[in-house]
Amino acid sequence: MLEAPAGMGKSSLLAELADRTGTAIHESASTPTLPTANELVVWDIPPHSKPQPLPEMFISGHGRIVIAKREETILPGLSRARAYGKAYVFKAADLLIDIEELSAQMSADKAAAVIETSGGWPLIAFNPSLAGPALVAFLESEILHESTPDALVDMRILLDRGVATQHGLSIVPFVSDGRIQVPSVATELSEAVDNEIARRVLIAADAKALAEAYAARGRPVEAIVTFQRAGFFDNALRIFAEEHGDFFLYYHGPESFDRVLSGFPRSYAQQSEILVLSLGLQALKRGDVARARRLLADRFGDLANDPEVVFSPRSVFSREFRAFRLLMLIYEDYFFSEDLLQRCYALVAEFPADDHLFRGSFYNAILEFYIRNRRFSEAEDVAQRAMYHYQCAKSPMLAFYISLHRALIRLLMGDALAARKHAARSKKSLSEIPFESPNDVRLQALLDACIEYEAGRAEPLARFLSLDIDDFSHGEIWPSLLELALHYGSQALGDHFSTIAARSFLDRWRVYQVSNRQFQMMIEIREAAVLQNAGRWQEAADRLKGIDSHIDRTWMVNEWQSLPRIDNRDDLALALAWIRQLVYEQPANVGLAEIIAAMMGNLNLTDRQRIGIEIWSAYVAKRQRNLTRARALLQKTFEDSARLGTIAPLSEERIFLDELIGNERIGGFLSTSLATKQIIRKLRDSGRLSSAAGGGTTLSRRESKILLMISEGAANKYIAHVLGLSEATVKFHLGNVYRKLGCRNRQEAISAARALGMVT
Repeated sequence: MLEAPAGMGKSSLLAELADRTGTAIHESASTPTLPTANELVVWDIPPHSKPQPLPEMFISGHGRIVIAKREETILPGLSRARAYGKAYVFKAADLLIDIEELSAQMSADKAAAVIETSGGWPLIAFNPSLAGPALVAFLESEILHESTPDALVDMRILLDRGVATQHGLSIVPFVSDGRIQVPSVATELSEAVDNEIARRVLIAADAKALAEAYAARGRPVEAIVTFQRAGFFDNALRIFAEEHGDFFLYYHGPESFDRVLSGFPRSYAQQSEILVLSLGLQALKRGDVARARRLLADRFGDLANDPEVVFSPRSVFSREFRAFRLLMLIYEDYFFSEDLLQRCYALVAEFPADDHLFRGSFYNAILEFYIRNRRFSEAEDVAQRAMYHYQCAKSPMLAFYISLHRALIRLLMGDALAARKHAARSKKSLSEIPFESPNDVRLQALLDACIEYEAGRAEPLARFLSLDIDDFSHGEIWPSLLELALHYGSQALGDHFSTIAARSFLDRWRVYQVSNRQFQMMIEIREAAVLQNAGRWQEAADRLKGIDSHIDRTWMVNEWQSLPRIDNRDDLALALAWIRQLVYEQPANVGLAEIIAAMMGNLNLTDRQRIGIEIWSAYVAKRQRNLTRARALLQKTFEDSARLGTIAPLSEERIFLDELIGNERIGGFLSTSLATKQIIRKLRDSGRLSSAAGGGTTLSRRESKILLMISEGAANKYIAHVLGLSEATVKFHLGNVYRKLGCRNRQEAISAARALGMVT
């Protein structure tokens, strides 16, 4: 018995045997004519046929017969003959061509090459030109047509992964030892498998069998999609729910999440709470809060977007809906009252203690609220709780978000060293995510760049702002992340490129967040800071006046006693911007020290903000001829910065620091301390502080090289190639050159450098 798939050369072997023995081949499903004594019978059973039983004489061993058939063809009587030891079966593996056989017909090198590409499959070994549509059609009709759903699914998984599943797929010659053995036909085989699966999906029973096979092999996405293609939406929804429902995204990735959701008809999805919530999460992840609100209103009514109703003690909404709505409040940057916060906390009790995903996500949502309100001790507590639950739920993606938040908290506090430790943990969690998540990679890149910026290295942030900010701005945006991007982005662009670049950056976000008043206020305050840093103080004052708030210049002068009680993030930032404005305009005002002292008494200030206030206080003391106080304040500030591993808060106050450090009595005193001396050196090396008292035009070695090259007419792309840098880094260095030379563009920088004798 030769029992093997098509293309194994069974008929060719029978033909050669018949030719050598002078025997006719019986090619029919009918029983061959019984032989006379010692006569050999050769029977080639046609594919896709139902042959008649093997004659009894062959079963009992009283005759000789050679048979060829496909593996799936059932020959009655064969199993009995084998049981009696009267039959010998050659399988597909026995019919593979080996190198010795080929070497008899061609050179050894060529024979080895043929074996390498064909795996010994006779069809390809002797027909190497067979490829493309003809081979695909052959594989479909002759190899895969009779395959079981399990075999098709195993083959599809094998082609995807390159390694067979634990179900032990073995289709010689394609699969052996768990790997594809015929690399030359992998493309056609993949297409043929897809075509055969697509054909089977049209048959209800086959589609269900395929989907269940995918599910049994841990491939829920393919199982869901197969059910969807066959119209079995209830089955698809069942598997979706089993795979964590609206948390599906965090286990299978954004691409699979989108693919699965798109397979449910809109009318069907609207009837399912779990699908509506998933579609809402999809919209939030894309930064489209308005669409999420519309989805909820269409399914649950307009009251679904009223937090007071949703979280009322008599709420009619499910606990799952309320948990999702809590998360959505964060994307909306909704203001939580203490009463609403307590009602939200009551939600935790409704979920079982081991429902780690919902409990972790509750703490994750509350975490953002605490960050916004600068309640960092509470934020750290709920972050630890969320991390515990996400680790129990075995979700590295959600654990990544918590570590990212914890690093962000430390950045807002001004502790760059602790932020770096949490960033390392978030990077580790990111590496454990089993799928591609580009937006999360960008979040990590932004975090790493901001931490480097804190340490005095601005190039990574400049590169991010040049290459990745567009994709970042169209993805998922948390309020705390937007605050991070706005603050660091505008500061870096203003410091190292131009005020125009910084304001354009903010304008982009102003348009993007047009419907969010709180984001608009944050942007307005940052623009005022950019203008202040550029020395455009009157424009900055006008910008601050235009902000719709009770905190204005008059309030600062007359109601400053209320400064310690401000607890809103944006009100606090606005008050600080006004104090900064007053420090520049009226440093000799004797009442200014009281205003600054009152602000220092606010317990909601971050360490970053305190560093800025201390510098303003030192500046005021210096202008009021109290150099001893100015020196003491600056020394403490610089030592705190060294302890926290940050210079970014200092660099944003360089307009005041230049004058302070430029004073011989203050600068000389600071240089006696190793910690402060190192901070000053970092500020100067990074281009964020004048190189000498009264300013200067000293360029770094790389800046001088780039200045020389542009004076010779080199383009940024050429400079980047020669120096082994990115174009974004070249632009960053050019920004420093322009700022140090007091220029706005390339031509002005070249003219100034020639006038100063820096280039010829």
